[in-house]
Amino acid sequence: MIIPKCSECDKTAAWHRPWDKTLLCVMHFNRYFIHRIQKTINKYQLFEREDTIAIGLSGGKDSVVLLDVMSKIQKKYKTKMIAISIDEGIENYRKDGLKFAKLAAQRANIEHKIYSFKDRFGHGLDDSLILLGSQRQAACSYCGPFRRKLLNEAARLVGADKLATGHNADDEAQTLLMNTLRGDILKTLHSNPIPVYKNDYFVNRVKPLRRTSEMEIVLYANFNDLPYQEQSCPHAVEAYRGKIREILTNYAQNDPSVVFSIIKSIDSLHNLASFIPKNTEHTRNKEIRSCMSCEEPSNQDYCASCRIINELKKVKDNL
Repeated sequence: MIIPKCSECDKTAAWHRPWDKTLLCVMHFNRYFIHRIQKTINKYQLFEREDTIAIGLSGGKDSVVLLDVMSKIQKKYKTKMIAISIDEGIENYRKDGLKFAKLAAQRANIEHKIYSFKDRFGHGLDDSLILLGSQRQAACSYCGPFRRKLLNEAARLVGADKLATGHNADDEAQTLLMNTLRGDILKTLHSNPIPVYKNDYFVNRVKPLRRTSEMEIVLYANFNDLPYQEQSCPHAVEAYRGKIREILTNYAQNDPSVVFSIIKSIDSLHNLASFIPKNTEHTRNKEIRSCMSCEEPSNQDYCASCRIINELKKVKDNL
């Protein structure tokens, strides 16, 4: 039996990169992996040299790997990092995730702060869903706005210049397909990978793993003995994203590079966006302004979180 060798050295190969057939040992995989993320940071100009960077740390593979790599890359710069975790109030799930988040922050030797839905909004996610009853929408419709709002507030509270999240290439590709199938492809234009100042209350979000596949992230975590929460959110079965993920996974069996092709298309869309007039029907209602209730960034008079809070209040008042 012939044991495959690394394409860069004589060591045993640990991974066969499916889109270009390259063989890599663990050492060269790690080197390639970190270099790719550094190139992503440079390509999209994600950070300034003296930024304070908040890392969204859930305890899952993406955020744990993001923190580990960022702590290595940023050692040579004057940037400061702080980890932020959100406790959504999901029974038999979030407590386990926070355990892995704490371990990751300790390993990286950075400060770690936890913020909860219950403290900020008066209800955890599970309690909110029970209160809303059988007529509620999918859990993600409530969790998403609350989580985005609290992450932004938390990043601002710790004085962050940027908020780094663990969204990977698969996530980005899935999002484009979701927006396309929903007839809202222009929504993609409002998450430019290059940080752009939008609002006094808004901390620019950046995605250093944007050009890194989920497969690579799992391998990096396993090769480097990084423990992470493997359990999926119990509400994920309600999410539309799962159907899109299945479509992409099946297609990737025939074309392993499809995710990166979609990322390239997304970048092209952002480049084309500079030619779209700013005061058209498609862009006028998407301008970032302040919520009339909480003053947080919103593209409507009231942000999604405040609309949900108002919905919960009406339900409680009618009980």
